[in-house]
Amino acid sequence: VDDFFDSLQLDQQDDPLVARVPYGKLMMMVDYTNRWVYKGSVTTPPCAKYVFWNVLSTVYPISQKHLDLFKAQLARGEHDLEETGNWREIQPLSGHDPIWVFNDRLDDEDDSTEGLVVGNIVLTSLAVGVL
Repeated sequence: VDDFFDSLQLDQQDDPLVARVPYGKLMMMVDYTNRWVYKGSVTTPPCAKYVFWNVLSTVYPISQKHLDLFKAQLARGEHDLEETGNWREIQPLSGHDPIWVFNDRLDDEDDSTEGLVVGNIVLTSLAVGVL
């Protein structure tokens, strides 16, 4: 993960230009096979509904240096994005139950989708504690 942030060179310019990363290539950088998916909404205006959120089960730690650089980028410009916060109350689940998506394949060379398992999970206090 540090290599990715180093490649951005956020600390080398006042207005850094970062190469675009196609969505498919971005998904190849992380373990996207084990995640929670749920239909939610955006918490900043206009608070769009029915956005599909993916929460990865793998935590990718970053260094304090890269976190500080990222926060500095959020604080740039007309709107201080670092301080936006949550603009709406927590919404009820209303049928937006999280789904656990995982890959239980033992053989990485098997390209079939037989090992891809999708199961509904019940959102309990235990699940919330994991998130």
